[in-house]
Amino acid sequence: MKNIYVGLTLLLVSAIIYGSTLISASIYSKALADTSWDGRYGIFGTALREVGIIPLTIAILFGIIGVILIINSLRKNK
Repeated sequence: MKNIYVGLTLLLVSAIIYGSTLISASIYSKALADTSWDGRYGIFGTALREVGIIPLTIAILFGIIGVILIINSLRKNK
């Protein structure tokens, strides 16, 4: 039963990190619109790359681990 709580917590943390990264990139993209940005990625893509890919990677890993823990916990209860 502890694994389900840990999994849910990891999913919540993942959503918070992911959302925070997207919000900060969108705010920064507004500042990039007045300056130069990379045409290959667009304004938001450039802002997302400059904010950092590491928070997105951490959020995705936490989400995957959380889902795995929840699934394993539910399988053990059956």
